[in-house]
Amino acid sequence: MYGIHNRGIGRYIERLILEFAKLKDNNRYTLFMNSETANNINLPPGKFKIIKTDVSWYSLKEHFVMPMLIRDSRVDIMHWPHFNVSYWCPVPYVVTIHDLIVMHFPESRATTLPDWKYKLKLWAYNKILRNAVNRAQKIITVSEFTKRDIVKNLNIDENKIKVTYLGVEKIILGIQNLGNTPQFEKYLFDKFKIHKHYLLYVGSAYPHKNLEALVDVFQILRKQYNRNWQLVLVGRIDEFYKRLQNYVKRSVDKNIQPDIIFTNEASNKDLDGIYRSAKLFVFPSLYEGFGLPPLEAMSHAVPVAASKQASIPEVLADAAYYFDPKDKKNMSQAIDLLGGMHRIQDDFKEKGLERAAQFSWDKTARETIEVYNNIS
Repeated sequence: MYGIHNRGIGRYIERLILEFAKLKDNNRYTLFMNSETANNINLPPGKFKIIKTDVSWYSLKEHFVMPMLIRDSRVDIMHWPHFNVSYWCPVPYVVTIHDLIVMHFPESRATTLPDWKYKLKLWAYNKILRNAVNRAQKIITVSEFTKRDIVKNLNIDENKIKVTYLGVEKIILGIQNLGNTPQFEKYLFDKFKIHKHYLLYVGSAYPHKNLEALVDVFQILRKQYNRNWQLVLVGRIDEFYKRLQNYVKRSVDKNIQPDIIFTNEASNKDLDGIYRSAKLFVFPSLYEGFGLPPLEAMSHAVPVAASKQASIPEVLADAAYYFDPKDKKNMSQAIDLLGGMHRIQDDFKEKGLERAAQFSWDKTARETIEVYNNIS
């Protein structure tokens, strides 16, 4: 799942590996990667060995082929950066559990399966997840919220769980408060038709992300609060984004629809610029194991209005302006207030920069290596 194409987990895996490459430790790392990724990655050969492993995640091959590949590789321990651990993993391992989203929102992943097959898939998910955490020597989670969720729902000893927060990307241009040039603003207009102050959301469109509510709130802001803003949604157009696009066509006034912009997947350079020019970042999610995009917005000096659910207050602390994501009136009022008062925006920009600076991928990598070193 390496790479930002695979969203949050892909970014986590990518940043861990790139940070491992910088650190001076005595470990040697074997990476099991598909051919496409293996052919395009450049790592120090003395420290890393790559085994091309064209085994799809969430497949039966993970449980029958991977154990043989692991045994033949002669690794001492494995780190599974997601819950899909081989059922018969032949060596001690640590597993990262980012969240228990499918337990809380079982409809949160796209499926074209008939109902009975999808129920079978969910049964298999629970079986594999419980096997993964029960047999793990150590479990890494990305927040205290997820740790408590695991202890409560999977009956795991909390001493087995280590919290390692995620990091925030270093700013591409190097200066957090540096705005975009007029040339880049023109580029944003030419490519995405962004030409007004805009609210920004970055991430997937799974149901728990609560984006239909965000669309409804945006229409309220336009019609009742007279905010002539745009709404920019950055994320790969998949089944759920297509559903959201259809919702916009059905539910939003024709004159407002052009100001709801779906960028599709954005490059790092484009995303950096989109963050910089945003008026506000809005994060209306109902459930998050961590929630990286609002921290990335904060690192670009963008004020954040966020849901007060799940791990979000833990991660963002006092650096975000919170709302109830189930109350559209409350959401509208919060976004209007933050978007309309420069003094409050400046306060949250400053708090956001300070908060984002507390999260680094270097720290994530070092704490992860500590877990490896304590595996017997």
